[in-house]
This record gives sequence, C-alpha cells and structure tokens, in this order.
Amino acid sequence: MDQDERTSESGEPTEISDGESLEAQLESVKEELSRQTALAQDYLDTARRVKAEFENYKKRVAKEKEQIISCANERLLCDLLIIYDDLQRALEAECGADELREGVSKIHANMTALLQENGVREIPVDGKFDPSCQEALATGEGDDGRILEVYQKGYFLGNKVLRTSKVKVARSE
Repeated sequence: MDQDERTSESGEPTEISDGESLEAQLESVKEELSRQTALAQDYLDTARRVKAEFENYKKRVAKEKEQIISCANERLLCDLLIIYDDLQRALEAECGADELREGVSKIHANMTALLQENGVREIPVDGKFDPSCQEALATGEGDDGRILEVYQKGYFLGNKVLRTSKVKVARSE
C-alpha cells in the first residue's frame, strides 16, 4: 500500500495528500495557539485585577492607620488638656508657697498616672551604664561603667526607648 493511501471505513483505499495533512496539523496548531493566547490573556487580566486590588488595599490600610493615629493623638491630647488646665489654675491662684507646692505635686501625680496608663515608664539608672537606652554626656572617677549622675531621665514606651537617659558615667583610670 502506498503511503498516501489510507483505508476508509468501508475498507476501500483513500488518498490523503501531504498538503491536506499539513493543513489539518496547521489548523490544529492555530486552534491550540488561539486557546493558549486566550488563556494567557485571562491570566494577564487576573494579574492586573489582583495588582489593582492590592494597591487599593494598601491605600485603604494607610488611611485606616492614619485615622487610628489621629484618634489616639486626640485622646492623649484631651487627657493632656486636663493637666494643662490644672497648671493654668495653679498659675492664676493666689496662694502661699506651700499650697502652690502641694498643687503642683498633685498635678505631677496626675501626669505620672497619665504616662503610666499610656505605657510610659522610666528607664532605670541604678547600676551599670547601658548604651542601648542611656547616653553618656560626661565621665567621672569611680567603678568602671557605673552611673554617677542623671542629667535627664529617659523613658520607655512599652519596650521601645522613647527618650534615652542622659547620664554621667564612671571610668576607672
């Protein structure tokens, strides 16, 4: 049997030319290419949509973060205004030194309580110098690394250093 001859369903030989076979293969490849192109376009559209949604998400989160910070600042400022008002009244009061001292002491206690409620605590300055939360401004004689004097207190906000302590540190010579 010739290569160009095939058998039909009835058993009779049929001739298929190489051209028709190639055209059929070409048509099949074109269909597959078209299907793959459509699939690639679908994936590209999905990727673009996901990217746009992610950008919108980032903008929304940034806006929400800004609102949270604004609300937190508003609450803290309202609490500070109470202490400010107390200081204003203390300045306007006509009283003796002892009464003024007692009033300022109460205002200090209120301010301390407010700071503690908001997670602020003093950095301990007893013992050895810790460069992660203390800043040495001067040195003096004594046990190496021991804190001799505190120029300005430092504070933690949670576990983060809000402000370093300014200290004088001993240095053995």
